[in-house]
Amino acid sequence: MGTLVIWGEDDHQNRAQALATTYAAPAQNVKTKPKKISGLTTLVFWGHGDPSAFCGLNSDAFVDLVTTWKKLNSGLETVEMLTCNARHRQGGHTDSFTEQVVTKLSRKLNEVRFRALPIATTPTGNTCQFSILKWHPASGTWAYIGATGADDKTMWAAATKLEDFMPPRGTHVGYVRALAAMQAFRAMTTSNPYAVKRGFDQAACDKYTREMDDVKKESYIIAGTIGMLRWALTDIK
Repeated sequence: MGTLVIWGEDDHQNRAQALATTYAAPAQNVKTKPKKISGLTTLVFWGHGDPSAFCGLNSDAFVDLVTTWKKLNSGLETVEMLTCNARHRQGGHTDSFTEQVVTKLSRKLNEVRFRALPIATTPTGNTCQFSILKWHPASGTWAYIGATGADDKTMWAAATKLEDFMPPRGTHVGYVRALAAMQAFRAMTTSNPYAVKRGFDQAACDKYTREMDDVKKESYIIAGTIGMLRWALTDIK
């Protein structure tokens, strides 16, 4: 077995198990004790994250867990992290969670390659401070959304605007189709079904268009199917 998928909190179990099918791999809870597994080369973690914790573990505990796995499995060479906010500092932290982990791993376990979703940057080149990894079970699609700002309001605004194109507010099922529609969007009109349903006049349509333009300028969004998620990861240096 080359890969093991590990979920953090209970609400990540189903998505981790779905991901595991794309690796043709088993999945288990982060609380399950590490053990020797023949041929293990990759650990994939999926759970909640922010600069202080991931899968319920602070950076020291996470490094200790990976170190234990490595001691039991000398062939372990890659650790993948799937989560919200692990790459970003949330407007006040000195280091992101991945920065903390990579620094500590380089001191103890520098032969392990660490991978995660990219640091999100806006179309104008600004580094995002917040991010979220959204999951849509019905379509098996995800969206990775980052945004600038001292708080997460712009990030949530971007997520809301993206989901305006999905049922029940829109007609495009899944994040992949919704993102394509969002990128193609130019202006809200009074004849748009979204505007008709809400009774938008032209002023309300213009306001929505301005909000969409602002979101596009100050956010970063990528989306894909569950099978594409691993290909969105980048090496962490």
